[in-house]
Amino acid sequence: MSEISPHFHRLDQLRYLPMEPTDYCERWMTAEPGKGYLKVCINVLSETTGLSAGTIKNWGTDFHRRPQYVLRLLRQADLLNQIKALEQAGHLTIPQDSLRD
Repeated sequence: MSEISPHFHRLDQLRYLPMEPTDYCERWMTAEPGKGYLKVCINVLSETTGLSAGTIKNWGTDFHRRPQYVLRLLRQADLLNQIKALEQAGHLTIPQDSLRD
C-alpha cells in the first residue's frame, strides 16, 4: 500500500475548515469596502453557492443567519479558486484526461 502524501492530508484538513461569507468576499472580490460593497458581495456569494441573491440577503448584513453548510461550500470554492490561480500562473497543470466532455 502506498503512503499518502502529507500535502494531500493538509488539503484534506483544509477542506473541512469553515469559511465565513465575509472572509470569502474579502479574499475573492476586487471591490473595495464602501458603497455597493454588500451588493457585490451578495452577487459573488450567489454565483459561488448557486443560491439566489434574495436568499443571501435574508442572512442579514453580516450574514449571521447563513446555514452551516455554506461555510464548507465556501471553503471548497476557495480551495478551487486557489488551484485555478496556481494553474493560471503556470505553477500547476491539470491533465487533459481529467477534463472530460
